[in-house]
Amino acid sequence: MWYSIMAVLGTLAGAALAGYVQRSGDRRAREHAHRQEVARVVAEPLEAIVRHREAHWLTVASRRAGAGGTKQERTARATTRSTATVARDRVGLLVVADPALLEAAETAWRTAVDLHGIHLGPATDGRFPPDVETALEATRDRCRDAHNAPRIAGSAYVHAR
Repeated sequence: MWYSIMAVLGTLAGAALAGYVQRSGDRRAREHAHRQEVARVVAEPLEAIVRHREAHWLTVASRRAGAGGTKQERTARATTRSTATVARDRVGLLVVADPALLEAAETAWRTAVDLHGIHLGPATDGRFPPDVETALEATRDRCRDAHNAPRIAGSAYVHAR
């Protein structure tokens, strides 16, 4: 009788252990998949923001060369802004537990979008008035700094888990 009880208890313990190992493996697999998805989703706004900033600086170069605003420039700016916005929103939907990463992504997006708030005006000899040039340089520096923050926060998020 004791042998039967011991056999049943051993079987139950083995089944419980197997279930625990299975759940643990499933949890680790989900966490790994989540980390991979976060890495991808954080890279998307970084790339989109770079494209948006590129469109801005091409417009600045065009204005410095004396060309007026074109429909293509406005379309590129609107398209790249929309792409960056959608990518930033994906980060917000996926990474709800890391306020630092969310804030960094929002700041990087905002600084890139704010580039277009600088009124360029006319250029003389390839330069804008000194206040515009100063604003462009300061905004360029803010964008670079803001761009690094989500990359660093995203890496910390992905590798800390």
